[in-house]
Amino acid sequence: MKGFVFFDLDGTLLNGESKVDVATAKAIQTLKNNGYEPFIATGRSSAETRDIMESANIHSGIFMNGQVVLYQGKLVYSSEIPTETVKKFHQMVKEDGYGFTAYNEKEFYLVESTDGAKDAYGFIHTNPPALNADFYIDNPINMLLFICLPPAEEKYKEAFANLDFLRNTPYSVDVISKGNSKAEGIKRFLEYLNQEDAETYAFGDGPNDIEMLQAVTHPVAMGNAIPVLKELAEFITTNNTDNGIINGLKYYGLI
Repeated sequence: MKGFVFFDLDGTLLNGESKVDVATAKAIQTLKNNGYEPFIATGRSSAETRDIMESANIHSGIFMNGQVVLYQGKLVYSSEIPTETVKKFHQMVKEDGYGFTAYNEKEFYLVESTDGAKDAYGFIHTNPPALNADFYIDNPINMLLFICLPPAEEKYKEAFANLDFLRNTPYSVDVISKGNSKAEGIKRFLEYLNQEDAETYAFGDGPNDIEMLQAVTHPVAMGNAIPVLKELAEFITTNNTDNGIINGLKYYGLI
């Protein structure tokens, strides 16, 4: 294997309709044919990215910002949020009038609903999941999606020292175990494959991609990326809606 390429989804691998362009999918196949292995690196769960992975023909990934790592469908790593922590979180969210979704590797449900759920899920062109207020009681939970507007999460950061809060949209915040990240997911991948010295590339656009770009040999920021990501990048490609992935891969001679 010549190297490994990690792709964020929203605002990066996906177009403006949260789909994989046909031309981008063809570029991924060429990348594989040329001896490079592609990976998804996303805040989303594997359960909600199956169709995307199939359309991109990518079978490995870092999910929920490093909470779950899968290689060719095999579970490499999983970090769960303790049930008591989720219970306390649920109580606070309910009292404050916010909402949240609980996720694991296989499924996800709204635990506490709010009008903001339509905005949060509409932002990624999908519908809110079904309501199941007791889902976390008898099921392992890897991530919570806190549905709120800023700066609501600041209060929760103080209340939950064992959790990290990563705002992913104007309407929602990813809540994961303290210390996990896409960067840690990459590290676990490379250790699992015994490829710690391999050439690595990462494409991203948002705040939860900062550590990922710092962790690879060749960090690439999308043209639509936030300013701090562009400052970290070795190369700034075009927008996700303007063949950004294809142009970035071509720049490095990977396709």
